[in-house]
Parts: sequence; C-alpha cells; structure tokens
Amino acid sequence: MERQNSARQSFLKGVDLFNRGDFFEAHEAMEEAMDQDETEGGWDFYLGLLRAAVANHKLIQGEIQSAILHLRAAMRFLAPYPDRHQGVKLRELRYALSVQLARLTEARDRGTTTDLPQAPKIEFAQNRRGKCHKGLP
Repeated sequence: MERQNSARQSFLKGVDLFNRGDFFEAHEAMEEAMDQDETEGGWDFYLGLLRAAVANHKLIQGEIQSAILHLRAAMRFLAPYPDRHQGVKLRELRYALSVQLARLTEARDRGTTTDLPQAPKIEFAQNRRGKCHKGLP
C-alpha cells in the first residue's frame, strides 16, 4: 500500500510538472510512478503520460520529428484506457494530444517551425459534488 501511495504522489507530481511546462521533470516523475506502481496495467498509463511529456520536451528543443514519434507512442499507450482513468479526463487529453499531433505533422510537412501547438493540460474530473478526483488512490 505504501508503494501505491508513493506511486500516486509521483503521478500527481508529474501531472503538476507537466501542466507547468516542466516536461523533462514530468517525465522523471512519471518514471518514478511506473517504478512504484504495483497495479495491473498501470505501467502503460504512466508510460503514455511519460511519452507525452517527452514529446513536449522535444518540441521545446525544436525536434519536431522526435516530438511526433513520442506523441504517436503516447496515443498508443493511452488508447486502451477508459475516458476517466485515475481521475484524469483521459478522453479530453487523448483528443488534445491528437490535435497537437496533427498540427505538428502539418508543420513538419510544410517545413515550418513557427506557430507550433502548445502542450495540452492534464485535467482531473470532478465528482457530482464538484470535488476533484485528484486524491483518489
């Protein structure tokens, strides 16, 4: 149980870092969550978020092709999960990542590096009382 709590804390830290634009650090936190997670199937979820973080880190470095590669991988890893997973609005995140991927692919094909898409935010669902599901185990 303690490892699961540690995994959850690393995951929440990773989400916070991702949403602040600290993508390299977000990737590190997701890696920690992966190492600490003991649930069935949690590893691929964290790996999907990790790859989204790496994609956006590469984008900041101007490595569009690498960002595209990592976004595609993120989409593959996140695809099997339900629309709400670990409190995350995953349907909305997958959609935002797919839009980002399409815009990056278009920019690459045009040979432009201006007006590149911003990273989406990882958002948490709210319960019926309006409270965020962020603290769920």
